[in-house]
Amino acid sequence: MKKFLLTVLVAAAVACLTSEAQAGYSAIYGTYIDYSSGSKIGGPVITGYYSTGNATRTYSFGLSFTSIEYSDNYTSSALFKRYGIANTGISFLNQLDFTAVTSVTDEILKNHTFSAGIHYILTDDNLTNNGVVLYFDGTYFKPYNWNVGIETAISWYPDTINLQVWQVSPHFGKYFYTSKGTVYTGMRFYLITLNKPDEVGLDDDTFVSGEAFVHCYRNGWDVGLSIWKGKQVFAVKEGGFVVYNLAEKYNGGVTLEGGYYFTKNYRLGGSVSLNSFEDLETGNDVTQTTVTVSLGYRW
Repeated sequence: MKKFLLTVLVAAAVACLTSEAQAGYSAIYGTYIDYSSGSKIGGPVITGYYSTGNATRTYSFGLSFTSIEYSDNYTSSALFKRYGIANTGISFLNQLDFTAVTSVTDEILKNHTFSAGIHYILTDDNLTNNGVVLYFDGTYFKPYNWNVGIETAISWYPDTINLQVWQVSPHFGKYFYTSKGTVYTGMRFYLITLNKPDEVGLDDDTFVSGEAFVHCYRNGWDVGLSIWKGKQVFAVKEGGFVVYNLAEKYNGGVTLEGGYYFTKNYRLGGSVSLNSFEDLETGNDVTQTTVTVSLGYRW
């Protein structure tokens, strides 16, 4: 399930790899997801986020509730009649996501940040209920200059078919400084493989994609653009906070986001995201539109 809630926050966290300590950050995110066709109509997502720490160690937590309305006039494949929500009388798919991530900088190795976390999913979707995602990232950085790293994620969905998904994502970022402000840009690649592709209606067991992004910062303002293309299934993104746990094969997307610190501590943000995917439950090609607004407090 796509919950594009933390992109601006995570981009800021990446920037903090080379900055002074932050005491903490908390935020509330409100999102609406719309689907152009397929088995889902759309619905809201509410997320709370809290992070605390210092220059060398941080602890971050997220709690998200999603409620997606399903259409009552579609036909699910025979495959999904076994463990999807079709033919169960459920009109809404409700889901809770719990995330906890800790990061250490310069403690294990100088100019390195290591992050590890867990993401737990409690959902009406029988295929991925009680899903557990283990996340790890190791990044080497040159302060105020560039960073390079690799993140891994292992997703385990044990309830129905014991689906297991492995993800490896190399990434690179670079800072540029101009009289107009600071620019942070980079790329990220995704290699995703799973153990039972035929059980979820997939022809392949390995999927590859790439993403390019740019973020600009000036006088309390920030704006960002990211574009990705390729193939993704059951992807883990945004530092382990966003998990696509539904049976959807994504083909690409674009996100525009921005925010402003209207006082020293309060930040108002927003984002609009468009993604395309094949709904494996129905075979439809779907455009997903996600709109998010957020209010954060830096303390």
